[in-house]
Amino acid sequence: MEENLVLQRTFSRSGTVALQFDGAGDAYGNDLFSYRHGRVEGRDCLLKTALTPEGARVLRREAEVYDRLGEGRPGFGRLLGFQSARGPSCLLVTRRGAPIDRSPDLVLVPPRLNLVARDLFDALDVLDRLGFRHCAVSAAGVSFDGLNIEMQELGHVQPNGRAEPLQGSALSTPTGLPVDPAPDVLAAARLVHRLATGQGGGKPPAAMLADLERVDPGLARALEPAFHAEPGQSIPAHEVAAELRRSRPAQPPARPDARPSGPGTAPRAATAEHRDDAVHRAAFRELRRRQREARDAVATPAAATAQTAPAGERTPPRPMPPRSGRSVPVPVLTGLIVVLALLAAALLLR
Repeated sequence: MEENLVLQRTFSRSGTVALQFDGAGDAYGNDLFSYRHGRVEGRDCLLKTALTPEGARVLRREAEVYDRLGEGRPGFGRLLGFQSARGPSCLLVTRRGAPIDRSPDLVLVPPRLNLVARDLFDALDVLDRLGFRHCAVSAAGVSFDGLNIEMQELGHVQPNGRAEPLQGSALSTPTGLPVDPAPDVLAAARLVHRLATGQGGGKPPAAMLADLERVDPGLARALEPAFHAEPGQSIPAHEVAAELRRSRPAQPPARPDARPSGPGTAPRAATAEHRDDAVHRAAFRELRRRQREARDAVATPAAATAQTAPAGERTPPRPMPPRSGRSVPVPVLTGLIVVLALLAAALLLR
């Protein structure tokens, strides 16, 4: 079902934008919002509508966070427009995939798991540099499209100890939502455990680390400080992301769950396989060429000898091997004939 939406652009840009939203995707909700997946101008989008005044306050905060993020931030969607002055408050953003909790059987394997963990902590680092904590890192607050993660639920953010992000903005208005005291890095490490094992939270950090050790020892070592983070303890997300890169500096892996980015576009892993096949085929052709040259080099002297022989002259046949038995060799027989001829001539002269 298509809807024509007229929305505010952003907090920093005045004016409105008219968009046609095709809401043919998934729809679900909770106590605060309704969620509808659809498309706008060929892009996957999420239309989030507040169901309560508390939800409306959260959406205003979320719109401002998107405004401060700007465009083109890896790990985040882009704000297309929002509405808060009239009608139900809503927010329209580009999106990747669906929330992880809507795919309960989703389990990732190394090294794809490591790459998703890097993206997750890189996104937290972006928020940290803006002065925020996410406060809602969970399978419901992070989306995944088979290749990349994307942070959602940005209306839950809180200042990370500095008051500057809240001055003169919608962020200064309390939402009334409970704030999770757990550090973002701990919540992110728990989510990585969920993606590695398919199991929810509830285990102590030592048990989750043991699970990760069986899946990927390098990943477990990189996330150990995050699993032991406590409220008020400062463990920068960028340090965890850097350790994840050191733990596995390999190239991107094969992506069996990847989707082509357009018609006729192969996944990156398939392209690498084709490139390797081409190298092997080229090496095989070179080996065959060298084998042919070696055969030609052996055959050339014999051919040259045959071509330089005088016209009409034939190569004498090879002598036949002597037959078995008591036959007299030809040289001996010839000698006897010569001796007899000489004796006969001597007798005639006498």
